[in-house]
Amino acid sequence: MSPNGWIDKLSRAAEQVRTGPRWPARRSLVSLHDVTPAHADVVFASIEHLRKKGVDALTLLVVPDYHRRADLRDHPRFCRQLLEVLGPRDEIALHGYYHLADSRPTSASARLAAATLTAGEGEFQALDLAEAKQRIEAGLDVLRQTLGVRPRGFVAPAWLQNDQVVRAVRDCGLDWCEDHWFVAHVRSGEQLLAPALSMASRDPLRRQGSVATSKVGAPLLPSLRTVRLAVHPGDYGHPELVRSLDHVLDRWLPEHPPATPREIWPCT
Repeated sequence: MSPNGWIDKLSRAAEQVRTGPRWPARRSLVSLHDVTPAHADVVFASIEHLRKKGVDALTLLVVPDYHRRADLRDHPRFCRQLLEVLGPRDEIALHGYYHLADSRPTSASARLAAATLTAGEGEFQALDLAEAKQRIEAGLDVLRQTLGVRPRGFVAPAWLQNDQVVRAVRDCGLDWCEDHWFVAHVRSGEQLLAPALSMASRDPLRRQGSVATSKVGAPLLPSLRTVRLAVHPGDYGHPELVRSLDHVLDRWLPEHPPATPREIWPCT
């Protein structure tokens, strides 16, 4: 992200902290990323785990063709199972199309973000408006064919996107998207300050950093009305990360009950 981009985000965050949130209810936005047949067993196990922790409103970020090797159209059993475990308050969102970058960002700051935040999965980071719209529309079509749903939200893989992607989300008729700091209603322009807390499982150093970050974030972030936890299938391969997730949920859910973006913005 460019220096101006950081300045803009900090300015908007400071304004929300200064004026106070417009949304009076306290809530937790809990999302499960990378919902794909490639992670089928872990996906369903993680949903069960989150239910037991009290998450009865979960945002499921579904990838139409994860890494070009898990097209939902080739996995009807997975799709049926996903619909069977879907709760009445859950929300499905589109999470990229391939979850894999096929273009390289041009700026040094964008390349640094891609290298730091993801292992070549910043699919939407460098797309222009036409490319982003084509891929979003294709992804929506796959979810319509396989799950019979029309998502209202879009989340770019690794939250790496540009202004053209946000415009594409709006042009494709969706209602909301998010980045690391904000969940945004693209039609009204409203933005909800809710920094995402997530775990990184790629290597031991990142896992140690995630555990430390969760210890700080669990008590600190609830000073905001809305808190956001992003869960990934890879978290469940490491007991220390699962313990961190449990610690965060135990700390947050009693005073910040689960919700989804469509409950915050129920009307288009």
